[in-house]
Amino acid sequence: LLQTRSGLVASTMDTDAATIAAAKAFLAEGKYDDALERVESAITRFQTSGNREMLGQAMRTKVDIYLQVRGRPEARAFASEAAAVFRQSNDSKGEAAAQALVAEVCTATHRYQEATLAAREALRLSKSAGDQSGQAAALKALLKATAETDRDKALVIASERIKLLREMHDRAGEANALTDLARVHVQKLSNKLKTCSIASADDSLAALRASKDAHGIFSELRNLQGQAAALQIVARVLLYNGVHPDVIEASRDPTAIFADVMSGKYSSSRNAFPPPANPKQVKLEEAVPDSKQLDRGKFGWTNATAGYCYTVVWQPTKDRHIGNNKPRGQYDILTARTGYKHNAVATTLGMRANDASERNDALMVFMTTQDHGNHYASSFMNAQHVIGGVVAAQLRKLVFVQFGESFYDWTDTSARTVEMHSVTLAILRSARIEAPFLTIGFVGGDAASWLQDPTPMIESIFDTIESDECEVIYRNGESFAPSMVHKPLDDTIT
Repeated sequence: LLQTRSGLVASTMDTDAATIAAAKAFLAEGKYDDALERVESAITRFQTSGNREMLGQAMRTKVDIYLQVRGRPEARAFASEAAAVFRQSNDSKGEAAAQALVAEVCTATHRYQEATLAAREALRLSKSAGDQSGQAAALKALLKATAETDRDKALVIASERIKLLREMHDRAGEANALTDLARVHVQKLSNKLKTCSIASADDSLAALRASKDAHGIFSELRNLQGQAAALQIVARVLLYNGVHPDVIEASRDPTAIFADVMSGKYSSSRNAFPPPANPKQVKLEEAVPDSKQLDRGKFGWTNATAGYCYTVVWQPTKDRHIGNNKPRGQYDILTARTGYKHNAVATTLGMRANDASERNDALMVFMTTQDHGNHYASSFMNAQHVIGGVVAAQLRKLVFVQFGESFYDWTDTSARTVEMHSVTLAILRSARIEAPFLTIGFVGGDAASWLQDPTPMIESIFDTIESDECEVIYRNGESFAPSMVHKPLDDTIT
């Protein structure tokens, strides 16, 4: 029998919640008559059953409906009627909730004095009933009512609400209360700017501090919407204080922003932020060492580049998992070369036979042949002149092709020709900085790779301008790409 009754009670609660949810759905769809019909039937049922919690939700939904259809007098009348009903039944908690609802309706209709009176009555009733949740709701309604008329009182109310929610261990409520406190400071700040050209430092720092604390709690709760709201307040405060919009857009951590503000990073003639700390006045004997100070310790050289040394290593592209990021384009190919033509001609024919050669976007391909050692300096100048010509012609895509050499192990001391690809890479990497609108690729390979199967290297010519893998070099038919590795230099000074 007890199980049956429990099932009936649970079923009834589910039905009641579904009724209110249906009313809210009709309200969101703009079907106000259907929403009003559902919520009125729910209110009648809740009054009969004495379900005070669901009755409060239904009454709030009915008020929202009235406000949506511009029925503000009806909303105020209904909220006052609800308060009177709870008063007659000696239900202090219910009356407090209804009075808070009256305060919210009066605030929405710009009747701030009536809203303040209703909110204070709700707070009194909640305190007499020992209802902390009701006190928090009443303080929120009182804050909204006083924020437009007396912001100093609103700040006191917001601080009291934060203290109450902290005692209740309501982290989400505390974060929302901190956000409301920051908004009041921003409103006060905006109002002062009407008569003063420099934003108030006290309100600015208070708003940033409250937003920082709110963002920290929202981060713990993984509330992205709350974090975004806190960041918006921070951005608005910085904007009021003359901080450049680019700095505001790049700012994503309120804690770091507040620390920068307190350190004087954003201090300027356009705001009253704290100035940078005055540098310590150094005494002459501390700045200019004498012989005795030099004798205190062993002298040693200081390496200014310590910790900033890197070396380039070539990694197999199959281990990097960086594919072509774009669909294969169509290109009108123009080729140029230095030295021997037998490899260059075969490569040109391979590119012309590729599906990407369809006379669409302009693509310049410059090939350095394996006889570069006979005219090494001329190869430097040819690469630079080609880049200059591409820039002057306002082309956008350029690929360097190197025949007959691959990367070498720097510890290998065997005799070989002077390599050209490292110089070419240095030139084109500088060109990417000086002409960022250029898309420059590089494909190189030793003789074994070009003679055995040149097809992958011809495909790489197009891949280097269509993917993040913009530099590829082949060794014995396997492709490699460069990577920066931190490698401190050996200490050669003793």
